[in-house]
Amino acid sequence: MRLSLIPRKSVFFTQFQRHADNTKEAAEALVRLLEDFTDVERKVRDMHAIEHYGDKLTHEIIRELNATFVTPLDREDIIGLASRLDDVADLCNDVAELIHLYKVTRVRPAAVRQAKTLVAATGQLVEMMKNLERLTDLEEHWIKLHTYENEGDDMFRDAVGELFASERDAIEIVKWKDIFEHIEFAIDRCEDVANIVETIKIKHS
Repeated sequence: MRLSLIPRKSVFFTQFQRHADNTKEAAEALVRLLEDFTDVERKVRDMHAIEHYGDKLTHEIIRELNATFVTPLDREDIIGLASRLDDVADLCNDVAELIHLYKVTRVRPAAVRQAKTLVAATGQLVEMMKNLERLTDLEEHWIKLHTYENEGDDMFRDAVGELFASERDAIEIVKWKDIFEHIEFAIDRCEDVANIVETIKIKHS
């Protein structure tokens, strides 16, 4: 592998934008699965393809990082962004696979609400990655992402509380608590991206 001594700034930022777009696509696919609970196996396969593309993007970023001597951002921040963006799509795929594995027959409305919040959060990731190279107009997006994470916490607590109050089947409780947790984890990873971007902004101010 040849090591480039010339900074190739745009490569990383282009890949981050693609990653953010992919996370939003994964979140939207999750909403489609939960809102229109038909043809589940096909939708799970589609989600797996989205997740696989996210893995590919991460591998490309790491390969580019290993081949670049001078990077536009600190190496740990590049790795952190790639990893956390990838985690969002991974967790969406995990939710789809859990639904298929657990043979879920009916979707709980709380999961749809969570997934829609995740879509809103990934939309902020898309906008933030568009502005990352210029390091401008970032704060409004990370503030919104912190807000969505707080809303996600509240929705998760409400969902679990309602689950335990209304469900008598212990197996169903275990299934849905697991699903709710994974969607909440995905929202958390969006906030992790916001935290990394905020740190990058401070470093380069």
